[in-house]
Amino acid sequence: MGSIANLEKRMALGAIDDSYYTPGGYFYGGVGPQTKSGAAVSEFSAMQLSVVWACRKMLSEDSASLPLDLFRRRKSGPGRDKAYADDRYYLLHSQPNPEMSAMVFREAYAAHLVSWGNAYAEKETAGGRINRLLALWPITPNRVTVKRDEKKRLIYQVSMAGTSLPSVVLTKEKVLHTPGLSWNGLIGYSPIAAAREAIGLGMALEEFGERYFGEGLHPGAVITHENPIKDIANTRQAFNEVYGSLGKAHRLMLLEAGMKFEKVGIPPEDSQFLETRKFQNIEIGTRIYRFPPQMYGEFDKSSTYASAEQFDLDYTTKTLRPWLVRLEQSYNMSLLDPSERGEYFFEHNMEGLNRGDIKTRYEAYVYGKRNGFLNADEIREKENMNPIPDGKGQEYIVEKNMIGVGDLGKDLNGAGNAAQV
Repeated sequence: MGSIANLEKRMALGAIDDSYYTPGGYFYGGVGPQTKSGAAVSEFSAMQLSVVWACRKMLSEDSASLPLDLFRRRKSGPGRDKAYADDRYYLLHSQPNPEMSAMVFREAYAAHLVSWGNAYAEKETAGGRINRLLALWPITPNRVTVKRDEKKRLIYQVSMAGTSLPSVVLTKEKVLHTPGLSWNGLIGYSPIAAAREAIGLGMALEEFGERYFGEGLHPGAVITHENPIKDIANTRQAFNEVYGSLGKAHRLMLLEAGMKFEKVGIPPEDSQFLETRKFQNIEIGTRIYRFPPQMYGEFDKSSTYASAEQFDLDYTTKTLRPWLVRLEQSYNMSLLDPSERGEYFFEHNMEGLNRGDIKTRYEAYVYGKRNGFLNADEIREKENMNPIPDGKGQEYIVEKNMIGVGDLGKDLNGAGNAAQV
């Protein structure tokens, strides 16, 4: 088992101030530096802002839930096949280490990437051979420092946080590293650090709302009287008992002579607070993480049912796909030998996200089959159905009235225009 694997086991059961359940310990990033708005922001504390949590959750869950396959190009011609027999296929598709499923590992790995701008995992190999990969163990990015040794080779220094043990140094060959947006192409820049002030303002607005409703003096109504009320406490209690709950809100109110009832609303300057919070959610969710607003719950007049499919397509192509390509290329670089990279490659299957409603989907299948680039078995596979027995679903067909471009104007000797591919 790798050295980081042992570290992760120990840290998972270590000191309580470094655990997930009590954020603030060194291990998970602490509370972070204070912003100009007064809120302290780190990669972990930012998750307390719901829009940051939503964006991270969607990117990590969606990327991890997509099937990830290792393919091998056919040597005999065009085409590819899934490399089921390769140990790396099983690790990233099913179980990367004895303690995690592929979904759990890849979700954590992607969450690190979209939070810190870097994702790291130690590669446990057999006999030092990169193509005999045994397991992948995630490393939280705040414990990793990327350096160069005296020979200018990349090394990864991993802090043994919360322990008296020295740091662990891993070579480039022992680490799976996916950087995000980077200045030097080697170390990604943290989106949380880059947008710390915007996120801090969002957290400050949330705290303002909490204090507004939790501590502020904002009565719902005021009763005044021409003369001083002798027993204010009993009068207040009497009104609360008769009119003071939701079920009593519409009762007929009877006031003594001289009493006046005035309902108090939220001042206009305070009502702008909601608009400010909405703007800040868009600032973070759309401008930083590139999500369509309705994906994280900000709906407006343009967010209609008719436009939902277009919004989903916009999300998969412009938001999710760049992260997937980044992950795929890092897998190819780090988990494949240089001699294998022209033959093998990793790829996410995005068909599930791009599927339309059943009517649109079936119309597309008909179009594909009639034009000869889908057969019945391929269509059945996309719908999670077994192939037609005896290989009858393997045939490609085209319509009888279709001919090749090179045959236009030729006499086909009455043979018709039928074609079999």
